[in-house]
Amino acid sequence: MITKTTINEAQEKQPKLYSHFLHLVQQTRLSHAYLFAGLAGCGKKAVAQVVAMALFCENPGADGAPCGECTECQRILAGDNPDVVMVAPDGQRIKVDQVRYIKDEFAKSPVEGNMKIFIIEGADTLTTNAANSLLKFIEEPVANRVIFLLTTNKSLILPTIISRTQLVEFSPVPADVFATELASEGISQKQTVLLSQLTNSLEQAKLLTTDDWLGHLQHELARWFAQLAKRDATAFVTVQTGLIPLGTDRDKQGIILDAIIILWQTTLMVKYQQPNLAQPFPDSQADMEAVAQSITQQDLLAIVTQALATKKALNGNMNFQSIVETLSLSALDDLAE
Repeated sequence: MITKTTINEAQEKQPKLYSHFLHLVQQTRLSHAYLFAGLAGCGKKAVAQVVAMALFCENPGADGAPCGECTECQRILAGDNPDVVMVAPDGQRIKVDQVRYIKDEFAKSPVEGNMKIFIIEGADTLTTNAANSLLKFIEEPVANRVIFLLTTNKSLILPTIISRTQLVEFSPVPADVFATELASEGISQKQTVLLSQLTNSLEQAKLLTTDDWLGHLQHELARWFAQLAKRDATAFVTVQTGLIPLGTDRDKQGIILDAIIILWQTTLMVKYQQPNLAQPFPDSQADMEAVAQSITQQDLLAIVTQALATKKALNGNMNFQSIVETLSLSALDDLAE
């Protein structure tokens, strides 16, 4: 049953947050707006849905947990409760019509209960104008309205929205638990560390390993990084011949940039000699050590900062190739100093 699966997912992936939000429901202490931030598949949507079910459930448990079996629980997960509004990106973004729908629903009173819940997935895909239009409702709380904004990248959320919501950071699913899931699907152990840092979604992990796409990405990034480590300007060419062909759509481009960020963050951890470091790029260990020894902390932090900025540039519709080429040139400059 889908509701039981959702409840179990929230319990298993985020036990502390699951209990915390059930307590808030029981104490009628829910805030008006939350920003749930964490990897895809870490349980953000499941926790938000459990809160909605707990508010409407006909047979809640002693701890306030929804039963997962009553008509109301079933209706919420099926999208049939008019007081629980769920919106996800239509394609790459949440469209203007969807934002208009959210605003219209926000203006309406609850139909069947005394609460109205909004669960907005992919909040980082809102355009600036769309985000600003929602900000008005977040800034001016209305009784009996609760908004859950879900994001995999809080750095793409407007600072004004972050400041006016309660930010809830979702912990990644324990690496060993996710690694066991990945191994059960026959996914290479060489890829499990990187996958666990990119996503907590088994479905997304399967997509990323189809036709060994992730394996090709690891290889090309290792080649690119090795060239940068040697201050070899052919790294610029590798962007065009090795990385760009892998970025066949916006989602893949985002994953490539996430992997680049992980690559440089891992290099930073190598510089600080982190013990028992799980290596997402095992073939690059020697090159990371070489870079860590030859570059100052300030210059390495500058590269990490530039890498982190790439996701915002992509979200701002900057050309993907230009983003990676610019990062490559900046890295070559910093490494040459």
